[in-house]
Amino acid sequence: SLVDYPAVESNFLSFDKQQEMKFSVNDEEHIVFGCALRADFPIYRFDRMGEYYVVFTKDVIKQLYEKFLTENLMNNVNLNHDKETKGVYLIQSFIKDTEKGINPVGFEDVADGSWFCAYKVNNEEVWNEIKQGKFNGFSVEVFCNLERTVEEEKDLIDEILNEI
Repeated sequence: SLVDYPAVESNFLSFDKQQEMKFSVNDEEHIVFGCALRADFPIYRFDRMGEYYVVFTKDVIKQLYEKFLTENLMNNVNLNHDKETKGVYLIQSFIKDTEKGINPVGFEDVADGSWFCAYKVNNEEVWNEIKQGKFNGFSVEVFCNLERTVEEEKDLIDEILNEI
């Protein structure tokens, strides 16, 4: 999904002629590039389960990445996890691995094992919304069962005991 506030706290880059990047792309090509999932990065959530953080490990990201490719989900793009859109196509996808020399410029603070994507945006309406700042990054839709860590269980028990 193209989203306004990416949970991975890493906006994508929309390249223009002034940027000195390793990529030979420009604004006329309508390409956005960024982090889709950050490895070992706590993502804050608050919902019916309460307040918590979700963390995707390198191994889980690798599994999600492989599922994404093998099930041909590359061009299933929506806007803010809601409105389906057409004319947005994956042109690059990789897992950051500095030992193998896969280390995107501008994302040095993002851990190895993180997933990156570049999308070509042929949809003029969506491209204009990106340029206006309505969409700033990627968000991967994941349906999964959440597991609490030992620390979270201890905190929850302490919280319940304090209330009693």
